[in-house]
Amino acid sequence: MTFDEIQQVIQQMLAVQRDLQEGQLRIQERQEVDRHQIEQILGIQRDLQEGQLQQLGTVERLLVQSECQERILNQLIGYSITGESDRMDLEEKIRALGAKVKRLEEQQ
Repeated sequence: MTFDEIQQVIQQMLAVQRDLQEGQLRIQERQEVDRHQIEQILGIQRDLQEGQLQQLGTVERLLVQSECQERILNQLIGYSITGESDRMDLEEKIRALGAKVKRLEEQQ
């Protein structure tokens, strides 16, 4: 091989090496972008999971309230059937009067 041929081969090898290095840099840059996007996605996923847990807690509280309201409704239906509702109304009125008397006494 002549000196010019050797120099041309070396230049070609250097060009290939430069292309490889540039490709590796592009890959590293893309990996950084991907890593950043993955971090963002994980953050969003965490936020969504926290939101779901909060919603689950709300649903559980609503279920408990619903069950309590159902029991109260069943009691009221039972009182209505047995005539206990009149006695309950009187008890509520007596409690309200007692509260008014207590407030008046505190004012004096």
